[in-house]
Amino acid sequence: MTTVGKAEGGRIARHQLAVFVVLAFALSWSVWPLVVLNPASSPMVPFGPALAALAVTALAGGRRAVLDLLRQLTRWRAGPGWYLAALSPLALTPLAGLLAVAAGAPAPTVDLPATVAAVPAVLLTTLVVVGLFEELGWRGYALPRLLRRHRPAASALVLGAIWLLWHLPELVSDHTGQRPVLPFAVTVLAQSVILTWLYGGTRAGLPLAMTFHAAADTAARLVLTAFDGRAHVAVWWWIAALYALAAGVLIRRTAAGLPSAPNG
Repeated sequence: MTTVGKAEGGRIARHQLAVFVVLAFALSWSVWPLVVLNPASSPMVPFGPALAALAVTALAGGRRAVLDLLRQLTRWRAGPGWYLAALSPLALTPLAGLLAVAAGAPAPTVDLPATVAAVPAVLLTTLVVVGLFEELGWRGYALPRLLRRHRPAASALVLGAIWLLWHLPELVSDHTGQRPVLPFAVTVLAQSVILTWLYGGTRAGLPLAMTFHAAADTAARLVLTAFDGRAHVAVWWWIAALYALAAGVLIRRTAAGLPSAPNG
């Protein structure tokens, strides 16, 4: 590496988290202007966090650092309880729907066998398109660096706020009301706490974080589309309440000290 290259790498290393966030947002938001031409198009793409993590890691730490980042994807080993926790959104989100109906929302007409049959395919697709592309950046790259400076609960909330802001194009360009802002914000912050617990408790088990993220998105896609209008918003609030309850229990039981990830 040349002297100029080393100097540039040093500057990036000193501010790598900020560089990562800016680059992740820029890459993901790059298609947002196209919504003007086609309002039905997606205002963002999910691969920004992963590409930003790989780029900043390569510039700041080189090939070995990139391999260390990617090595987190191989940490699948965890007890059955951790996998149940990672897949818990597949039960939590339908429960939110049932609670909304019990509270007075109109019961939707659902082809239950077809919906259940669709879960594996949607989950596997989402595991790559959302779980891998986002979590390699958020939990695999950003979270360990936040944990070096802050307590785990604080790191989870800071990263949750960044993650929430990253979704801004979807919130601003969502003319259908599929993501009401307030319950969505509560959900994202609570999920960030749960993901921090999963990631740290399984010794930087990135696949478990990916699985939870994919399960949450899969369940939301299959359940929320069955509701519309006020019922849709009501289900969102129940989802937010259940995730917030789970996050609160985790923080309380761990005395605001969710397990941090090991170095390396």
